Amino acid sequence: MRKILIVEDDTALYNVYSTQLKLNNYEVVNVSDGMLAVDAVRTENPDLILLDVMLPGRNGLEILEELKADEELASKKVVMLTNYGDDSNIRKALDLGAEDYMLKYNIVPSELSEKVAHYLGEVQSSDVTLTNI
Repeated sequence: MRKILIVEDDTALYNVYSTQLKLNNYEVVNVSDGMLAVDAVRTENPDLILLDVMLPGRNGLEILEELKADEELASKKVVMLTNYGDDSNIRKALDLGAEDYMLKYNIVPSELSEKVAHYLGEVQSSDVTLTNI
Protein backbone atom coordinates (compact mmCIF):
# COMPACT_ATOMS: atom_id res chain seq x y z
CA MET A 1 0.00 0.00 0.00
CA ARG A 2 1.38 3.43 -0.97
CA LYS A 3 1.84 5.92 1.87
CA ILE A 4 0.90 9.60 1.69
CA LEU A 5 2.16 12.08 4.27
CA ILE A 6 -0.12 15.11 4.59
CA VAL A 7 1.54 18.06 6.30
CA GLU A 8 -1.58 20.05 7.22
CA ASP A 9 -2.57 21.81 10.44
CA ASP A 10 -6.30 22.05 9.64
CA THR A 11 -7.75 18.86 11.13
CA ALA A 12 -11.02 19.13 9.20
CA LEU A 13 -9.21 19.41 5.86
CA TYR A 14 -6.87 16.57 6.78
CA ASN A 15 -9.87 14.38 7.62
CA VAL A 16 -11.55 15.15 4.27
CA TYR A 17 -8.38 14.44 2.27
CA SER A 18 -7.40 11.35 4.25
CA THR A 19 -10.87 9.82 4.01
CA GLN A 20 -10.84 10.11 0.22
CA LEU A 21 -7.28 8.81 -0.08
CA LYS A 22 -8.01 5.87 2.23
CA LEU A 23 -11.03 5.00 0.05
CA ASN A 24 -8.53 4.76 -2.81
CA ASN A 25 -6.35 2.33 -0.83
CA TYR A 26 -3.63 4.70 0.34
CA GLU A 27 -2.14 4.67 3.80
CA VAL A 28 -2.32 8.24 5.11
CA VAL A 29 -0.28 9.88 7.86
CA ASN A 30 -0.61 13.45 9.17
CA VAL A 31 1.81 15.94 10.65
CA SER A 32 0.28 19.21 11.79
CA ASP A 33 3.41 21.08 12.89
CA GLY A 34 6.04 22.28 10.45
CA MET A 35 8.80 21.59 12.97
CA LEU A 36 7.99 17.86 12.84
CA ALA A 37 7.64 17.49 9.07
CA VAL A 38 11.20 16.55 8.04
CA ASP A 39 11.52 14.00 10.85
CA ALA A 40 8.17 12.52 9.80
CA VAL A 41 9.44 12.13 6.23
CA ARG A 42 12.46 10.24 7.58
CA THR A 43 10.48 7.95 9.88
CA GLU A 44 7.36 7.39 7.76
CA ASN A 45 9.15 7.13 4.38
CA PRO A 46 6.10 8.27 2.39
CA ASP A 47 5.70 7.73 -1.34
CA LEU A 48 4.26 11.25 -1.69
CA ILE A 49 4.10 14.34 0.52
CA LEU A 50 1.21 16.82 0.36
CA LEU A 51 2.63 19.96 1.93
CA ASP A 52 0.83 23.09 3.09
CA VAL A 53 2.66 26.43 3.02
CA MET A 54 1.30 28.04 6.20
CA LEU A 55 2.02 25.80 9.17
CA PRO A 56 2.77 26.32 12.84
CA GLY A 57 6.46 26.23 13.62
CA ARG A 58 7.84 26.37 10.11
CA ASN A 59 6.47 27.14 6.65
CA GLY A 60 6.13 24.60 3.89
CA LEU A 61 8.56 26.30 1.51
CA GLU A 62 11.32 26.03 4.14
CA ILE A 63 10.44 22.37 4.63
CA LEU A 64 10.51 21.74 0.88
CA GLU A 65 13.90 23.45 0.62
CA GLU A 66 15.33 21.27 3.40
CA LEU A 67 13.93 18.08 1.88
CA LYS A 68 15.37 18.84 -1.55
CA ALA A 69 18.78 19.80 -0.06
CA ASP A 70 19.08 16.49 1.81
CA GLU A 71 20.51 13.79 -0.44
CA GLU A 72 18.57 11.05 1.39
CA LEU A 73 15.25 12.87 0.99
CA ALA A 74 15.71 14.86 -2.23
CA SER A 75 13.99 12.25 -4.39
CA LYS A 76 10.78 12.38 -2.34
CA LYS A 77 7.84 13.60 -4.38
CA VAL A 78 6.30 16.72 -2.88
CA VAL A 79 3.10 18.44 -3.99
CA MET A 80 2.24 21.77 -2.43
CA LEU A 81 -1.39 21.86 -1.30
CA THR A 82 -2.24 25.30 0.04
CA ASN A 83 -4.46 28.36 -0.16
CA TYR A 84 -1.50 30.69 -0.74
CA GLY A 85 -1.26 30.97 -4.50
CA ASP A 86 0.79 34.08 -5.04
CA ASP A 87 3.24 33.93 -7.95
CA SER A 88 6.38 34.11 -5.81
CA ASN A 89 5.34 31.09 -3.70
CA ILE A 90 4.40 29.08 -6.77
CA ARG A 91 7.63 29.93 -8.58
CA LYS A 92 9.78 29.19 -5.51
CA ALA A 93 8.09 25.84 -4.84
CA LEU A 94 8.44 24.68 -8.43
CA ASP A 95 12.04 25.94 -8.61
CA LEU A 96 12.83 23.99 -5.44
CA GLY A 97 11.48 20.80 -7.00
CA ALA A 98 7.82 20.48 -6.04
CA GLU A 99 5.89 18.27 -8.46
CA ASP A 100 2.94 20.65 -8.50
CA TYR A 101 1.33 23.53 -6.62
CA MET A 102 -2.36 22.99 -5.95
CA LEU A 103 -4.78 25.40 -4.37
CA LYS A 104 -7.10 23.84 -1.81
CA TYR A 105 -10.06 25.96 -2.85
CA ASN A 106 -9.73 24.73 -6.47
CA ILE A 107 -9.70 21.01 -5.76
CA VAL A 108 -12.23 18.49 -4.54
CA PRO A 109 -11.11 15.32 -2.74
CA SER A 110 -11.78 13.02 -5.73
CA GLU A 111 -9.54 15.22 -7.92
CA LEU A 112 -6.85 15.10 -5.26
CA SER A 113 -6.93 11.29 -5.36
CA GLU A 114 -6.59 11.35 -9.15
CA LYS A 115 -3.59 13.67 -8.93
CA VAL A 116 -1.99 11.54 -6.21
CA ALA A 117 -2.39 8.49 -8.46
CA HIS A 118 -0.72 10.41 -11.28
CA TYR A 119 2.26 11.48 -9.19
CA LEU A 120 2.70 7.92 -8.01
CA GLY A 121 2.71 6.71 -11.62
CA GLU A 122 -0.61 4.90 -11.31
CA VAL A 123 -2.39 6.80 -14.12
CA GLN A 124 -1.33 8.43 -17.37
CA SER A 125 -0.83 12.20 -17.39
CA SER A 126 -3.41 12.55 -20.18
CA ASP A 127 -6.02 11.32 -17.69
CA VAL A 128 -5.32 14.10 -15.17
CA THR A 129 -5.12 17.89 -15.36
CA LEU A 130 -1.89 18.59 -13.54
CA THR A 131 -1.61 22.16 -12.37
CA ASN A 132 -4.49 23.41 -10.31
CA ILE A 133 -3.73 27.13 -10.18
